[in-house]
Amino acid sequence: MKRLEGRQGDVAFIKAAIPKAAQRIKVRPFALGEKTGHSHRVAVEDEAGIEMYELEGATFLRITKDGAISIMHEDHDPSGIISILPAGWEGEVRIAREYDEEVDFRSVMD
Repeated sequence: MKRLEGRQGDVAFIKAAIPKAAQRIKVRPFALGEKTGHSHRVAVEDEAGIEMYELEGATFLRITKDGAISIMHEDHDPSGIISILPAGWEGEVRIAREYDEEVDFRSVMD
């Protein structure tokens, strides 16, 4: 069962099992600001304690370290003390989408 566990700006963290067919990928930011260059990302010191996966354009995250990890963002949580995910958490990292009559749904651009 999927359920929203947290949100940081236009990035949602949805608790769910990672699909078996998902492929492990290199750790990267969840979202990049197209205009300002800001990013939603795991704190550098926590990167060794996570695994990232991808399947059909969806990104998944698993926390492997013993403690919580911090999610950083220059505007929403620059210190990473508010946006945290607990040890053992896994799920989908989803970028908000908006409706545009000309192109249907598209990712939110900030």
